[in-house]
Amino acid sequence: MGLPDKHQQEREINMRRFYSLVIFIIQANALFSQNENDLFRFSKTTYGGSARFEAMGGAFGALGADLSSAQINPAGFGRFSSSQFNTSFYGGANSTNTLFNANENNTTIGQAGISNFGCVINEDISRRSKGYLYRQIGFNYNEIQNFKNNIYYEGGQFSSLLDQFSSQAQGYYPEELNTYFPFSTDLAVQTGAVQYNSLTNSYYSLLNSGDVYHRRTIEQNGKIREFNINFSANYLNRLYIGGNVGLRYFKYTENFNHEEVLLDTFNTDLRSFQYTNELYTKGRGVNLKVGLIYLPIESVRFGIALHSPTFSELTDDWTANMSSTFAYGTNTVPQNQLPIGNYKYRIRNPYRIIGSLAFIIRSRLSVSADIEYLNYKHAHFKSTKDFNYSSYDFEYENLIAKQVFKPAINIRIGAECLLTPNLYFRAGYAYYGNAFITNENAETGAEMFYSTGFGVKVNRFSLDMSYRLRTLGRNYYAFSESLTSMKLFNSRIVVSGTLQF
Repeated sequence: MGLPDKHQQEREINMRRFYSLVIFIIQANALFSQNENDLFRFSKTTYGGSARFEAMGGAFGALGADLSSAQINPAGFGRFSSSQFNTSFYGGANSTNTLFNANENNTTIGQAGISNFGCVINEDISRRSKGYLYRQIGFNYNEIQNFKNNIYYEGGQFSSLLDQFSSQAQGYYPEELNTYFPFSTDLAVQTGAVQYNSLTNSYYSLLNSGDVYHRRTIEQNGKIREFNINFSANYLNRLYIGGNVGLRYFKYTENFNHEEVLLDTFNTDLRSFQYTNELYTKGRGVNLKVGLIYLPIESVRFGIALHSPTFSELTDDWTANMSSTFAYGTNTVPQNQLPIGNYKYRIRNPYRIIGSLAFIIRSRLSVSADIEYLNYKHAHFKSTKDFNYSSYDFEYENLIAKQVFKPAINIRIGAECLLTPNLYFRAGYAYYGNAFITNENAETGAEMFYSTGFGVKVNRFSLDMSYRLRTLGRNYYAFSESLTSMKLFNSRIVVSGTLQF
């Protein structure tokens, strides 16, 4: 005689959990951190560099002759007719305006560092080469992304993070939570904010029907830095070719503290809870860039460049914690029971194609533009080759990435005017297209850069300064029912010194 239906169903559920547990043990290290936001964070890079470069919006694909230009088009080094050394420093501030359920907040944090440095050695080979006049070898460093930012929002609403925690645990026994949800619901159950009903095998929070007051602070830090080793040549002052190897270094940290306070405590002992999460990512990658610049006539310049995908290997370390405060006291998680995650994985960032055009007017004014294409759908996770970590195919994560990402067009425009024999004025604009199909948990539009600056040249030394304003809109979801609208502003000043030798 067969088992009763309810027993058969329970047996099938237990079998499914067993197989899920086996799969989880194999994949456990990869389940809690890597997602499409990581792909986007390390795929979208703007271009930082010298003061001259930033003042002109980075539109150097057809101009060259600036040490930062090799990150756009390596053939730009071919435009050098002398050896040079350059270094650049920046200072500025990130400001973030948040809007959460009609409550506005603003945070500002300063930034400072080295924007760019490098050197090019120019060699005259005209006497022993047919047509080739100069060749160059050099290196340059550029900070191509800075993540430093502080974000804060607060306000009241009915939905709570505890709703998500209790919902995701339905159908699991309490002893399973540390395996499946160690960074979320298990912490809420340990601290008593979420309770388990053994009669119904279900979970419920100790919230009532009143609103709760939310506060979240997010601290972000880190950079993407790139070192380029560049080779280039000048053919008859008409054709310039170049290529480089890019070594990219990643560092990113994000710590957030989420607090909710009950505004109505009728019929519950729960008063508030705090949930924290810490993420640390580091890694490195490599890419190749090739390009050329062609001058059909002296006043017109065309450029084209191809950037290979950046192949990177990253390591994530993350943890979480929670405390719940009741009328009778506060429950915490013992330090030795806090969950810790660690995983190494690989990312392939999208390739880029850049077309450039520049005009030189009476040797006093230059106007240049770059158009860059990249398809964020080509951003891709791959399993690590490190045998110290379990393999994982990232099939689900890569599928989600293809569904939320789209191709983007980036545009950079710059101008430089020689006001006197020693004084230059510059201005620029850059538009970086939205990578997401929808605005959910993503940037809500294009990222804009507005820049200006000036330069002074005396004999073999140049001093340049630039100011750049970056603007960006973004939607942030702490959880599915908690939307915060953000406007980000970054003001940045770069000072550069260049020495010819």
